[in-house]
Amino acid sequence: MISRESSKGPWGRLQHFPFFLECPAVHLSKFHLCEPRPGWSVDISEAEKVLTRLAQCGLSGDFLEWIKKPGNQTTRGDQIIYFPPEEGVLNLAPEIRSAIYRELSRFPANENIVGPYLIPKDQFNTWFDNTTLRPELINLIKQMSYPRGDALAFSDQSFLSRFLTGEAEAREVLSILTRTPALMLQLILDKKSKINDIASYWSTGEARRTLPNFAPFLKSLQGAGETEMLDVVHLLPPLPRKLLYTYLDPICFGEGEVPDCHWSSLNFFKSTEEPYFLHSHFATTVVLERYQPVKPPYRFGDILTFLDNADGNAFHSCVYIADEVVFTKNGRNILSPWVFQSLAYVKMTFLYHNNGRIVGYRSKGL
Repeated sequence: MISRESSKGPWGRLQHFPFFLECPAVHLSKFHLCEPRPGWSVDISEAEKVLTRLAQCGLSGDFLEWIKKPGNQTTRGDQIIYFPPEEGVLNLAPEIRSAIYRELSRFPANENIVGPYLIPKDQFNTWFDNTTLRPELINLIKQMSYPRGDALAFSDQSFLSRFLTGEAEAREVLSILTRTPALMLQLILDKKSKINDIASYWSTGEARRTLPNFAPFLKSLQGAGETEMLDVVHLLPPLPRKLLYTYLDPICFGEGEVPDCHWSSLNFFKSTEEPYFLHSHFATTVVLERYQPVKPPYRFGDILTFLDNADGNAFHSCVYIADEVVFTKNGRNILSPWVFQSLAYVKMTFLYHNNGRIVGYRSKGL
């Protein structure tokens, strides 16, 4: 594990330890490995316009003629599903694939395109380190990946399945693709550490109501040796301390809505979980009534909300921890754990093609 020590800040000195969190097998077993015949879904009412736009994106005439054939399409409710040629999908240029999938992502039925697997461009090779995945499969994933902001996106696991040896390899691919980059944070304490200032940062704002004064605890650690390391998890409120690095237990939320990013952000300082934060209407109301917008620099416990540039709706939120690191759950599903991630990575995941902006919020009166 390669670590990075942060620059000093009001939070003290932090050591960053990046690692990959892998989803438990019991969770992965609940997902289908692939579609029997992968297709592209489009609203019937828009079909002709979409085909025109796909041609403008660079889809070849032969490709379009293929999916227009009666045997290569079907209807399901108000959707028409096109079944593209395997060889054609495999050989799409990355820029053309990106443009085509951006168009197709407007239709929620294209789940793998709407929510692709994302790998940072500069971490592609590292992503597959310490795995037994065959090099030819890694090359195929890279060949079918396409740029989305600062990431490489992969949506064609159904086409990749044609090259797999069996279920075991398919499970391995799914496990690797669903990895979540995470950070472990450790606070470095030595004789020069300004304990009162550090304790003030971690007990500021709303934390004053739910967390103790950490100064005595930190002073005790400071006196234990020349340099001591404290996992930041011990400085978190009870709920995020319990959730960090874990995946949603389906048994606990068998009915109704499941926790998402907004539930996680608004419950950050709660000693008891507020279930009504599961409903977007109540979550929005709480933010507007109890919080006020703030600009950087952010501090511990601030909620960072990602707002759509077109309609102003919030499509993601996370909690600022320190040193450009946030507490986040990137999706309302059992494959998205609660983790520490760099704010840069969360931006890469949610802000692309100039689709949104970040607004910070802090409890009023704090």
